[in-house]
Amino acid sequence: MKRMVTLNFRLRRRGAVIVLTAISIVTLLICASLAVDVGYICALTAEQQNTADAGSLAGAIALQQEDSESARRRALNIIARNQKSQGFLSLRDQIVEIGIWDSVSQTFTALDQTEWRNGFAARVRAARNNTPLFFARLIGHHTADVWREAVAVGSRPCGGIWGLNGVRVPGNVKTDSYNSTKDPYDEFTAGDEGDICSGRGIRVNGSIDINGDAMAGFGHGVDTRGQPIITGITTATLNQAVEPPPYDFGDVEFVNDNATIGTTDLGYEPFSSGWNVDIGSYDNLTLAPGTYFFDSVTFNASATLTVTGPTTIYMTGDFNATGDGTINTTKNPADLTIISVGSEINVSGSVDFYGSILAPKADVSIGGTADFYGALVGGVVKMHGDFQFHVDESLPLAQPWFDPPPVMLVK
Repeated sequence: MKRMVTLNFRLRRRGAVIVLTAISIVTLLICASLAVDVGYICALTAEQQNTADAGSLAGAIALQQEDSESARRRALNIIARNQKSQGFLSLRDQIVEIGIWDSVSQTFTALDQTEWRNGFAARVRAARNNTPLFFARLIGHHTADVWREAVAVGSRPCGGIWGLNGVRVPGNVKTDSYNSTKDPYDEFTAGDEGDICSGRGIRVNGSIDINGDAMAGFGHGVDTRGQPIITGITTATLNQAVEPPPYDFGDVEFVNDNATIGTTDLGYEPFSSGWNVDIGSYDNLTLAPGTYFFDSVTFNASATLTVTGPTTIYMTGDFNATGDGTINTTKNPADLTIISVGSEINVSGSVDFYGSILAPKADVSIGGTADFYGALVGGVVKMHGDFQFHVDESLPLAQPWFDPPPVMLVK
């Protein structure tokens, strides 16, 4: 009897071991199969991320060089090439969007087709949907959707009004553009290239009318308060530090046309001391075409400057024009270029200025009811009052002076 009990116990134990072994084998097979499928999905995910990265970069490059429709085509072409190398092709599942990227909030905003021309960022969602699985079918999962997303940004060109270290625009300022080589400025036919550009932040207050873009430096933003009207882009787009246009004083301090300068129209010497130009009220200074070197320049109330051809003025000090005079009475902005390493540029009152100013180290203040026709690059630029800036699109300083930086993945 004891032998029979022992035998039954052993048989039961062996039966339990067989059951446990079977369960363990099934469990191990399920885990192994899931590991295979999970690994497969991870590999596909990496492939889709590479596809999304490549597609968005191709789209952003096309946005810099061509147009938005070309950007979509190039992105889809890259996606198709990648998919073929991965053994499938399903463009209907891919999403390519053109939009803008806010580097401060790290968000992408897609634009509808009517606004694509303002886009500078491409977002791609690369997908491999309904991908058959191997062993996960055992637990009821037959397919998986695998997708990844990427956003690439390419800086748009910006020109006309530059504050390398920031721009402040309070008051009732208006910007627009024209091309002086074609027609004189006409407010009824003015263009929308009155861009305000900055290597840092832009603050816009009040009832501003900007016919162009307000584009801040990468990592900075456009702070709009009040009820400004901005027809173009109002977000950060520049993805590298901005250096001023190249300039070189060379030996202009010693080799220049200063000796050709005569007295003013009222018969006064134009220099108060050294090479400091000081033109009194209601007086005019005429400069022949050439290159000049001044320490500073001051035009008092209703004083004017006449240049009779292409003229470049190099300055080591400040420039001040106040009252209701006119700087460059010929009204051809191409005839006057001021290059200054001074710390202050001031154009105020109701002065009309025609020309280009390159003053990368200066605090530039333009205000009152003045009108500026031309292009400007300053350090910190402040425009205030009822000031109007009319960008002359034909001027070299109004064009981008540096190659667009390489596009970059931001997401």
